[in-house]
Amino acid sequence: METRPTTTDEIDLHALFFKLRNRWPWFVVSLLLAGLVGYVYLQLKEPVYAFRATMLLGNQSSGSKRAQELLQILEVQNKGVKMEDEIGLLKSVDVVQRAVARLPFTVSYFAAPDSWLNTGRDLQVRERPAGSVPFRVVPDMQAPQLAGVRFYVEPAGNGRFRVHAQAKKGQLYSLPTSELVREVLDISIDQTVAAGDTLRHPLLTAVITPEPGYPSGEANESYFFTLNTLSGLTAAYQSSLTVKPIDHDSRIVELSSKGSVPAKQTQFLDTLMAVFVEDDLREKNITGAKTVAFLDAEIANLSDSLRRSAAALSSFRSSRGVVDVGMQSGEGIRQLGELEAMHAKVATNRKYYANMLSYLRANQNASQMATPSSVGIEDPVVNNLILQLTDLNSQRAALGVNASVSNPLVTVLDERIRTAKQSLIQTLVNMTRATDIALTDLNNQLGRVRGSISAMPENERQLARLKGESDFNDKKYNFLVEKRSEAAIALATNATDKKVIDNTEMVGGGPSEPKPQLVALICLLAGLFLPVGLVVLIDKSNRRIQSKEDLSRITNIPLLGVVAHGSTADKLNMLKEVKGPIAESFRSIRVNLQYLSAGLDKKLIGVTSSVPGEGKTFCTVNLAAEMAQSGRKVLLLECDLRRPTVASYFNLDATPEHGLSSYLMGLSTLDDCRQSSGVPNLDVICCGPIPPNPTELLESTRMDNLLTELRQAYDYILLDTPPVGYVAEFFVLVRHLDANIYVVRQNYTDRGLVGQINELYDEKKVKQLYMVINDMHFTKTYEYRYKKNAYAYNQS
Repeated sequence: METRPTTTDEIDLHALFFKLRNRWPWFVVSLLLAGLVGYVYLQLKEPVYAFRATMLLGNQSSGSKRAQELLQILEVQNKGVKMEDEIGLLKSVDVVQRAVARLPFTVSYFAAPDSWLNTGRDLQVRERPAGSVPFRVVPDMQAPQLAGVRFYVEPAGNGRFRVHAQAKKGQLYSLPTSELVREVLDISIDQTVAAGDTLRHPLLTAVITPEPGYPSGEANESYFFTLNTLSGLTAAYQSSLTVKPIDHDSRIVELSSKGSVPAKQTQFLDTLMAVFVEDDLREKNITGAKTVAFLDAEIANLSDSLRRSAAALSSFRSSRGVVDVGMQSGEGIRQLGELEAMHAKVATNRKYYANMLSYLRANQNASQMATPSSVGIEDPVVNNLILQLTDLNSQRAALGVNASVSNPLVTVLDERIRTAKQSLIQTLVNMTRATDIALTDLNNQLGRVRGSISAMPENERQLARLKGESDFNDKKYNFLVEKRSEAAIALATNATDKKVIDNTEMVGGGPSEPKPQLVALICLLAGLFLPVGLVVLIDKSNRRIQSKEDLSRITNIPLLGVVAHGSTADKLNMLKEVKGPIAESFRSIRVNLQYLSAGLDKKLIGVTSSVPGEGKTFCTVNLAAEMAQSGRKVLLLECDLRRPTVASYFNLDATPEHGLSSYLMGLSTLDDCRQSSGVPNLDVICCGPIPPNPTELLESTRMDNLLTELRQAYDYILLDTPPVGYVAEFFVLVRHLDANIYVVRQNYTDRGLVGQINELYDEKKVKQLYMVINDMHFTKTYEYRYKKNAYAYNQS
């Protein structure tokens, strides 16, 4: 059994090209429409300009280089900061919002030219900077304002302005806080106000003044303004902002932004960089100021103790006449001084840890705490934990204060910050307990040293005690004063490591969008590919037979030939135009049939189709005429007893008394039924009266005897059989037939019906089956040129 072909999605490029060529008007219309769409887009699309600036983020160091080299007290602040964190902070909602808040962007001005695109509604609008429209608007920032609605402003004469607005709905906001006051429906505003006076309306409170220096006269465009909330401006400018390093290892970043008003973009980027630099310096100054304040408090507490101990020592020496102590007393005093210094340092550490615990438990920012090293405490564990917590807080700040709590990244960072904070608190608690233990041990040692000193002579012992206290207070005071001086120097020399390298400048010297050349190219490609896509889509979605290639993809049945399209009136074309395309088609079919059946007895040939209307009778009649003209004796037997049409081809009686049906019922003889067609060598037996039982008649013995007798009298008998898809008569006759011709019609026969006859062919239920494509419009296929040339050759 032969393998049945499968339908594929392969595209025949030759056939596709021809279909496209036949549909050239589609391309003309498509290109015109695409060109119009491109033109309208260029007119409606507001020009967008690109801007860039560069700045150095530094490495987060504080103070001057000389101070760092001299004092080396700020190693914690010299930590490296991730570039991603710095970029995140620079793009954060908080920084962008504070930059936008400094700029006069609350009012946006627009112009709408008087063009056909703005008929009915202003679609072609252009934003203008302040000063480039005939008026200036100063809104009352304390009053609720209608944001996002177009307020049209027109001169009303005598120094007055008409303000009007129409909208289905809007929102009333507090502009400074972006707080929604209420929703407003069916907005309608139309008021006139004198220049410089305050327009007071429940939805708008503002002062409108003429723009100084703006040329007066008739304008060919209309103007309007909108009010913007701070949060809306922040979101708009943040979405247009891009920050990226100029190189993988570089700490120089490029800031870029796009907008329709060059002056606004320049102001925004310059202000954003200024705010970021100020924030960095402010953070460093806050940390330095807290360190100095802590040391000032410690020095103030120690000053009184130092004065009292010095005064007591001087008084004792004067009153007792004792100036120095002995060797043993001196060793005891030295030990006492060292232990008391250690005790004071541990006590200072404990006080610092306690202050830090209070600071953290009050939910303060860890990055603003005085660092341990800045107050003389060298504790790498606490330093590292503070570094970690500061880094996490920086990452969280980079996401912005308005980041959604449902954001997975925010959730993870908040959890890491909470864990790091708890770890730092627990470490500080442990350090406090450790210092308490150390203080207890030092107190015990101090007790033993003091006991040994108490065993000395009274004057010597008193002098040793007083001298030890004075020395201890003096050393501690000098230490704190030194550290305070170092911290003050660092604070005074604080400088930001962030620096603006290139101020904002326009990229390219003109609009970056839209690009007319690119738009033209896209429209050209769209205008070309749209018809191609439609043709391919129509072709792929069409379930009807279109060409020989369609048949070859769905069936193995051999193709006898293709019948060209002709007019409805040319039924018997073989006699009217013997050298025309249709005549040549049937001549080719006859030759192919003889070639394929060479050496075989092919006398009875049945012609059928799937459904009525495919042209099986037309093909049967013209093929019979072609065979008769070639010198063969041919009989045309009309076996379609339900819808007979053969008589109309030969101008015979459409309802004859005698025919195949009457013969099979025994009412007529063969000579009664047989008629001359008017074509030499061609006889016809028409249907006759339409019977009620065609199937029973066709399977009767008289039908068998008739075909046997006709075989002896004619070279070829062509049977016009009923459609195979509707009735069973074809299968009754198929056992008698030597060959079968299955007719399909271009753009009429469904591919699924061909599949049914292909199954019969594959299962060997129909022998010697061939196919013919009828009504082929060659002008719609790529075979047109070949067929046309062949016809011209045949005519010569």
